[in-house]
Amino acid sequence: MYIGDIISDFYAEVKSSDTVAYTLDKINELHFHQLPIVDEKEYKGLITEEQLIQISDDQLTLKDIKSPSPLIYIFDYQHVYDALQIISIYKTDILPVLNKQMQYIGVITNNDILKSLNSTLDNAENGAIIVLELDARDQSFTHLAHIIESENTKIVNASSRAIPDSNKIEMTIKLNKNNISSVIASLWRFDYEVKATFNDGTDQDELLDRYDHLMNYLDL
Repeated sequence: MYIGDIISDFYAEVKSSDTVAYTLDKINELHFHQLPIVDEKEYKGLITEEQLIQISDDQLTLKDIKSPSPLIYIFDYQHVYDALQIISIYKTDILPVLNKQMQYIGVITNNDILKSLNSTLDNAENGAIIVLELDARDQSFTHLAHIIESENTKIVNASSRAIPDSNKIEMTIKLNKNNISSVIASLWRFDYEVKATFNDGTDQDELLDRYDHLMNYLDL
C-alpha cells in the first residue's frame, strides 16, 4: 500500500510565522508531540513539543527559534513498510509526506500506519496464528505451505524474523480458520517445532499435552 493512499485528512501543519504559544496549543489540541512547519507547500522540518516548552517567550515565532528542526519525511510513492521503519527510528507521532517535487502534501499518523498494515496483512480476517521455530538453513516455505494446505487450510499471511545469537528463525503464520488441530498434528509429524498458537481455542498447556499424546501414539 502506497503512502499517498493513507494521508490523514486533517490540518496538522503550522507556519514559520506562527507563535510558540499557538503551536503549543495546536500540539495539545491534536495530541501529538511534533508538528510540521510548512510555508507555501515548502516543508521546513518538524517542530517538537520538547523544543517549544524550553522557550520562555511564547510570543516568539517559529522562524525565531534557533534550534534546528529535524527534516524527517516520506514520499507519497513509498510503501507503508518504509513509514513503519522511519517512525520506529525517529519515534515520531506523525510523518510528513512529500511528493516528487519535494512539496508538502500532508501527514500520516501512527494510527494510519497501523490501519494500513492491518489491511495489507489481511489481519482483519478471523483465524488462528501459529509460531514456529526453524533452522534457518532448513527453511522451506513451499514444504510448510504444502503441509498446511493438505489439511484444507489456507495461509493468509506469513512473516519471519531471525532469533538473536542463534541460527534459528521464528516464523509466524496466520491461517484462515480457528480449528487447526489437524494442522498442528501434521507439523509435529514432520518434526516442526511449534512454539505457540493463538486464536485457536487452546492454551499453551493444552498444546503441550496434545504434543505428548501424539509422541506417545507414534512410539506405539
